[in-house]
Parts: sequence; C-alpha cells; structure tokens
Amino acid sequence: MNIKKLLWAVLAGFVTVTAVLAGRVFMSAGAVVSQIVPVGRSVGNPGASIKVVEYTDFQCPACAKASGVMHEEVVRNAGKILLELKYFPLPMHKNARRAAVAAECALAQGKFWLMEKVLFSSQKSWADLANPDDYFLSLSRGIGCDDLKMMRCMSDHTVVERIDKDVVEGKSRGVAATPTFFINGTMVVGAQALQKAIAEGVK
Repeated sequence: MNIKKLLWAVLAGFVTVTAVLAGRVFMSAGAVVSQIVPVGRSVGNPGASIKVVEYTDFQCPACAKASGVMHEEVVRNAGKILLELKYFPLPMHKNARRAAVAAECALAQGKFWLMEKVLFSSQKSWADLANPDDYFLSLSRGIGCDDLKMMRCMSDHTVVERIDKDVVEGKSRGVAATPTFFINGTMVVGAQALQKAIAEGVK
C-alpha cells in the first residue's frame, strides 16, 4: 500500500487532502504543507515543537474517541505535533493485550497505523470474543498483512514483552487510566484535556 492510501486511511474524515507527494500532505486550508509521515508507532513531524506520548488501550471506548481527536490535532496543527503511541492494556479489558499484540505484529509489516484504525473502529465486534486472534488476523489480512507472518509474530513471547515494557514505563510515570497523554512531558488525561493543552501550546 502506498503512502497516499496509508495516510488517507489514518486521517480520512478529519481534513481535506488535495495531494500527497513524497510523504508531504498538502492541505486546502491555507495551503499548509506538513510532513505527516507515519514511522513505526509515531506520526507527525519529528522536529515538532509539541511532542505527545499517548498510552492507549485498544478495548477502551474513550481511547477510540481520543484516537480520532489526536489524529485531527496532528493534521490541524500541521508540522507542530509529533505523536508517539504506547500500549497500556487495562486488566479489566480481557482482549486489550491481544489487540496490542496484533497491532505490534502489524507494525512489523509496516501497517501499524492502519491496524490502529481498524482495531478501534471494530472494537465492539471483538471486545467480548472468547479468543479474538482469528478476528485480529482477519483485520490484518484486510489491511494487507501476511497471515503467516502475523501468526508467527502473535505467538512470539518477545512481542508481549515489548507491550509489558510500555505498561511498566507508563506506571512509573503515574499512568493509571487510558487514554493518558504526556505533552512535552506534562501528563494530561482524556481527550478534552488533550485538546485544551494542545490549543494552549500552539498559541
């Protein structure tokens, strides 16, 4: 999948995109030019003045809402924000950890942000499944991931270790709920507080 399709899938519905060329997004509003390039679990401008770290849970409804808000802010404040996503599956959400595993395995195939989108948009379909792995494989297949690579990855204990590393880090920073954001190191909890903090930061 080319960069145009990738960016459109992640950011569709938030901005009018008139052209994509070499990872640059040209927006109709003021002909703003920004590098909004997904790299790993980050998206935005690496040189941005506002750096946001988000701890998320794919089974958390508030996180699904915050995902849309965050992508909108990345586009609205073109070039001024870099978002990095980290995993924080909550114990109360039985399939959140496996969803994080699926996202991390999609990352290995360069499809992280597409997987993030489909996990959140289909949240109600897999949240209560006894074993969601087959459903996650169908989602990954739909965004162009290789089934065999996904299955091997989802059985790899080191993937779970990477997710646990994010959780340990989050707890050490005081994260107790999702979504929790750190904007230039300052903790902000919830989408509304996030928008307010970003607005203050880009004045």
